[in-house]
Amino acid sequence: MINKIFFFDIDGTLAIKGKIPKSNLEALKCLKDAGYLTFICTGRAPFYAQDLFKDLVSGYICCNGRYILYNGSKLHGEAFSKDEIEFYKEKIDKLNLGAMFVSDDQSFVYHLNDQQIRKVQKEYGIERIETYRDNQNYYTFDLFYTNQYDEMVTAFQDDLIINDHGGSGDCDCSTINYDKGDGIAHLLHYFHINRHDAYAFGDGYNDQAMFREVGHGIAMGNAVDILKEKATYITDSIENDGIMKALKHYHIL
Repeated sequence: MINKIFFFDIDGTLAIKGKIPKSNLEALKCLKDAGYLTFICTGRAPFYAQDLFKDLVSGYICCNGRYILYNGSKLHGEAFSKDEIEFYKEKIDKLNLGAMFVSDDQSFVYHLNDQQIRKVQKEYGIERIETYRDNQNYYTFDLFYTNQYDEMVTAFQDDLIINDHGGSGDCDCSTINYDKGDGIAHLLHYFHINRHDAYAFGDGYNDQAMFREVGHGIAMGNAVDILKEKATYITDSIENDGIMKALKHYHIL
Protein backbone atom coordinates (compact mmCIF):
# COMPACT_ATOMS: atom_id res chain seq x y z
CA MET A 1 0.00 0.00 0.00
CA ILE A 2 1.32 3.44 -0.99
CA ASN A 3 1.57 5.64 2.09
CA LYS A 4 3.96 8.42 1.09
CA ILE A 5 4.41 10.68 -1.92
CA PHE A 6 7.36 12.88 -2.86
CA PHE A 7 7.50 15.97 -5.09
CA PHE A 8 10.72 17.42 -6.51
CA ASP A 9 11.51 20.65 -8.29
CA ILE A 10 14.13 20.25 -11.04
CA ASP A 11 16.44 23.26 -11.42
CA GLY A 12 18.51 23.85 -8.31
CA THR A 13 16.89 20.90 -6.52
CA LEU A 14 17.29 17.72 -8.57
CA ALA A 15 19.47 19.00 -11.39
CA ILE A 16 22.03 21.66 -12.23
CA LYS A 17 21.75 22.95 -15.82
CA GLY A 18 20.20 19.68 -16.95
CA LYS A 19 22.71 17.46 -15.10
CA ILE A 20 21.48 15.23 -12.26
CA PRO A 21 24.01 14.65 -9.46
CA LYS A 22 24.76 11.00 -8.70
CA SER A 23 23.30 11.13 -5.19
CA ASN A 24 19.98 12.44 -6.56
CA LEU A 25 19.80 9.60 -9.07
CA GLU A 26 20.43 7.19 -6.22
CA ALA A 27 17.74 8.83 -4.06
CA LEU A 28 15.12 8.57 -6.80
CA LYS A 29 16.00 4.93 -7.44
CA CYS A 30 15.80 4.06 -3.74
CA LEU A 31 12.40 5.73 -3.36
CA LYS A 32 11.08 3.92 -6.42
CA ASP A 33 12.44 0.56 -5.22
CA ALA A 34 10.74 1.17 -1.85
CA GLY A 35 7.39 1.53 -3.62
CA TYR A 36 6.83 5.24 -2.95
CA LEU A 37 5.18 7.60 -5.42
CA THR A 38 7.61 10.18 -6.79
CA PHE A 39 6.71 13.17 -8.95
CA ILE A 40 8.74 15.86 -10.63
CA CYS A 41 7.07 19.21 -9.89
CA THR A 42 8.41 21.84 -12.26
CA GLY A 43 7.74 24.91 -14.33
CA ARG A 44 9.34 23.12 -17.27
CA ALA A 45 7.59 21.62 -20.28
CA PRO A 46 6.32 18.01 -20.09
CA PHE A 47 8.66 16.79 -22.82
CA TYR A 48 11.71 18.41 -21.17
CA ALA A 49 11.01 16.74 -17.83
CA GLN A 50 10.31 13.34 -19.41
CA ASP A 51 13.47 13.47 -21.53
CA LEU A 52 15.55 14.24 -18.44
CA PHE A 53 14.10 11.75 -15.94
CA LYS A 54 12.41 9.10 -18.12
CA ASP A 55 11.26 6.21 -15.87
CA LEU A 56 13.09 7.39 -12.74
CA VAL A 57 9.83 8.72 -11.28
CA SER A 58 6.15 7.81 -11.14
CA GLY A 59 5.02 10.95 -12.95
CA TYR A 60 5.29 14.65 -13.57
CA ILE A 61 3.61 17.87 -12.54
CA CYS A 62 4.75 20.27 -15.25
CA CYS A 63 4.01 23.83 -16.35
CA ASN A 64 3.96 25.00 -12.72
CA GLY A 65 1.06 22.75 -11.77
CA ARG A 66 -1.11 23.00 -14.87
CA TYR A 67 -0.12 19.69 -16.54
CA ILE A 68 0.10 16.25 -14.88
CA LEU A 69 1.43 12.97 -16.25
CA TYR A 70 1.24 9.63 -14.45
CA ASN A 71 2.68 6.35 -15.73
CA GLY A 72 3.33 7.98 -19.09
CA SER A 73 -0.24 9.23 -19.65
CA LYS A 74 -1.78 12.68 -19.28
CA LEU A 75 -3.80 12.73 -16.08
CA HIS A 76 -4.84 16.38 -15.96
CA GLY A 77 -4.44 19.59 -17.95
CA GLU A 78 -5.40 23.16 -17.07
CA ALA A 79 -4.89 25.09 -20.33
CA PHE A 80 -5.14 28.87 -20.54
CA SER A 81 -8.32 30.26 -22.03
CA LYS A 82 -8.07 32.34 -25.21
CA ASP A 83 -8.82 35.48 -23.19
CA GLU A 84 -6.03 34.69 -20.73
CA ILE A 85 -3.52 34.26 -23.54
CA GLU A 86 -4.54 37.56 -25.10
CA PHE A 87 -4.26 39.28 -21.71
CA TYR A 88 -0.67 38.05 -21.25
CA LYS A 89 0.32 38.80 -24.84
CA GLU A 90 -0.91 42.37 -24.46
CA LYS A 91 1.34 42.91 -21.44
CA ILE A 92 4.26 41.16 -23.15
CA ASP A 93 3.91 43.45 -26.17
CA LYS A 94 3.62 46.57 -24.02
CA LEU A 95 6.84 45.75 -22.16
CA ASN A 96 8.66 44.66 -25.32
CA LEU A 97 9.33 41.20 -23.86
CA GLY A 98 9.64 37.85 -25.57
CA ALA A 99 7.93 34.62 -24.58
CA MET A 100 7.88 30.88 -25.17
CA PHE A 101 4.45 29.26 -24.83
CA VAL A 102 4.30 25.55 -23.99
CA SER A 103 1.77 23.07 -25.36
CA ASP A 104 1.55 19.29 -24.85
CA ASP A 105 4.45 18.43 -27.15
CA GLN A 106 5.96 21.67 -28.46
CA SER A 107 7.12 25.14 -27.48
CA PHE A 108 6.10 28.18 -29.52
CA VAL A 109 8.36 31.24 -29.56
CA TYR A 110 6.81 34.70 -29.48
CA HIS A 111 8.90 37.79 -30.30
CA LEU A 112 12.25 36.13 -29.50
CA ASN A 113 15.44 37.34 -31.18
CA ASP A 114 17.81 35.00 -33.00
CA GLN A 115 20.08 34.53 -29.97
CA GLN A 116 17.14 33.63 -27.73
CA ILE A 117 15.77 31.20 -30.32
CA ARG A 118 19.13 29.46 -30.56
CA LYS A 119 19.22 29.18 -26.77
CA VAL A 120 15.82 27.46 -26.49
CA GLN A 121 16.59 25.23 -29.48
CA LYS A 122 19.74 24.05 -27.73
CA GLU A 123 17.93 23.47 -24.43
CA TYR A 124 14.74 21.83 -25.68
CA GLY A 125 15.77 20.49 -29.09
CA ILE A 126 15.27 22.20 -32.42
CA GLU A 127 12.45 19.81 -33.29
CA ARG A 128 10.46 21.06 -30.26
CA ILE A 129 10.51 24.76 -31.21
CA GLU A 130 7.99 26.40 -33.52
CA THR A 131 6.79 29.92 -34.25
CA TYR A 132 3.84 31.07 -32.14
CA ARG A 133 0.37 30.43 -33.47
CA ASP A 134 -3.16 30.75 -32.14
CA ASN A 135 -5.58 27.89 -31.53
CA GLN A 136 -3.17 25.83 -29.42
CA ASN A 137 -3.61 24.59 -25.87
CA TYR A 138 -0.99 26.43 -23.83
CA TYR A 139 -0.24 25.47 -20.24
CA THR A 140 2.58 27.82 -19.30
CA PHE A 141 5.06 30.28 -20.74
CA ASP A 142 8.55 31.56 -20.09
CA LEU A 143 9.29 35.27 -20.33
CA PHE A 144 12.45 36.67 -21.94
CA TYR A 145 13.80 40.09 -21.02
CA THR A 146 16.84 42.31 -21.51
CA ASN A 147 16.84 45.27 -19.12
CA GLN A 148 13.15 45.23 -18.13
CA TYR A 149 13.28 42.77 -15.23
CA ASP A 150 12.02 45.07 -12.45
CA GLU A 151 9.38 46.58 -14.72
CA MET A 152 8.27 43.08 -15.73
CA VAL A 153 7.92 41.88 -12.13
CA THR A 154 5.88 44.96 -11.23
CA ALA A 155 3.62 44.64 -14.26
CA PHE A 156 2.79 40.99 -13.51
CA GLN A 157 2.74 41.15 -9.69
CA ASP A 158 -1.01 40.54 -9.46
CA ASP A 159 -0.98 37.71 -12.01
CA LEU A 160 2.25 35.72 -11.86
CA ILE A 161 5.05 34.47 -9.63
CA ILE A 162 8.21 35.17 -11.61
CA ASN A 163 10.87 32.49 -11.15
CA ASP A 164 14.05 33.89 -12.68
CA HIS A 165 16.58 31.48 -14.17
CA GLY A 166 19.63 32.89 -12.44
CA GLY A 167 19.80 36.22 -14.25
CA SER A 168 20.09 34.51 -17.64
CA GLY A 169 17.49 36.75 -19.27
CA ASP A 170 14.54 34.38 -18.97
CA CYS A 171 12.18 33.09 -16.30
CA ASP A 172 9.31 30.66 -15.91
CA CYS A 173 5.97 31.91 -14.66
CA SER A 174 3.53 30.46 -12.18
CA THR A 175 -0.02 31.83 -12.29
CA ILE A 176 -1.50 33.15 -9.06
CA ASN A 177 -4.77 31.30 -9.64
CA TYR A 178 -3.28 27.87 -10.46
CA ASP A 179 0.18 26.77 -9.37
CA LYS A 180 2.37 23.83 -8.30
CA GLY A 181 0.36 23.50 -5.11
CA ASP A 182 -2.85 22.97 -7.06
CA GLY A 183 -1.17 20.20 -9.03
CA ILE A 184 -0.08 18.55 -5.79
CA ALA A 185 -3.56 18.91 -4.27
CA HIS A 186 -5.01 17.19 -7.35
CA LEU A 187 -2.69 14.20 -6.87
CA LEU A 188 -3.24 13.91 -3.12
CA HIS A 189 -6.96 13.69 -3.80
CA TYR A 190 -6.45 11.29 -6.71
CA PHE A 191 -4.33 8.88 -4.64
CA HIS A 192 -6.19 9.48 -1.34
CA ILE A 193 -2.98 10.44 0.44
CA ASN A 194 -2.95 12.66 3.53
CA ARG A 195 -0.90 15.84 3.24
CA HIS A 196 1.12 14.75 6.29
CA ASP A 197 2.48 11.88 4.16
CA ALA A 198 3.52 14.27 1.38
CA TYR A 199 7.04 15.68 1.01
CA ALA A 200 8.16 18.48 -1.31
CA PHE A 201 11.71 19.54 -2.17
CA GLY A 202 12.45 22.92 -3.72
CA ASP A 203 14.70 25.94 -3.95
CA GLY A 204 12.82 28.69 -5.81
CA TYR A 205 10.07 31.26 -5.33
CA ASN A 206 7.47 29.16 -7.15
CA ASP A 207 8.16 26.27 -4.76
CA GLN A 208 6.33 28.11 -1.99
CA ALA A 209 3.14 26.78 -3.57
CA MET A 210 4.36 23.20 -3.06
CA PHE A 211 5.01 23.79 0.63
CA ARG A 212 1.46 25.10 1.05
CA GLU A 213 -0.04 21.70 0.26
CA VAL A 214 2.32 19.21 1.94
CA GLY A 215 3.11 18.28 5.50
CA HIS A 216 6.85 18.39 4.90
CA GLY A 217 8.39 21.23 2.89
CA ILE A 218 12.13 20.71 2.47
CA ALA A 219 14.19 23.69 1.28
CA MET A 220 17.57 23.08 -0.29
CA GLY A 221 20.57 24.79 1.29
CA ASN A 222 20.83 26.85 -1.90
CA ALA A 223 17.14 27.91 -1.76
CA VAL A 224 15.93 31.50 -1.73
CA ASP A 225 15.45 32.93 1.75
CA ILE A 226 11.66 33.22 1.58
CA LEU A 227 11.35 29.49 0.85
CA LYS A 228 13.62 28.63 3.76
CA GLU A 229 11.36 30.69 6.02
CA LYS A 230 8.39 28.52 5.04
CA ALA A 231 10.20 25.17 5.20
CA THR A 232 9.67 22.50 7.82
CA TYR A 233 13.26 21.43 7.24
CA ILE A 234 16.31 23.00 5.56
CA THR A 235 18.72 20.48 4.12
CA ASP A 236 22.15 20.84 2.52
CA SER A 237 22.67 22.25 -0.98
CA ILE A 238 22.19 20.33 -4.20
CA GLU A 239 25.98 20.07 -4.59
CA ASN A 240 26.29 18.47 -1.13
CA ASP A 241 23.74 15.63 -1.36
CA GLY A 242 20.93 17.70 0.15
CA ILE A 243 18.10 15.42 -0.97
CA MET A 244 19.71 12.23 0.28
CA LYS A 245 20.54 13.89 3.61
CA ALA A 246 16.94 15.04 4.06
CA LEU A 247 15.55 11.56 3.30
CA LYS A 248 17.88 10.13 5.92
CA HIS A 249 16.86 12.87 8.36
CA TYR A 250 13.25 11.72 8.01
CA HIS A 251 14.29 8.04 8.30
CA ILE A 252 12.86 7.28 4.87
CA LEU A 253 16.08 5.89 3.46
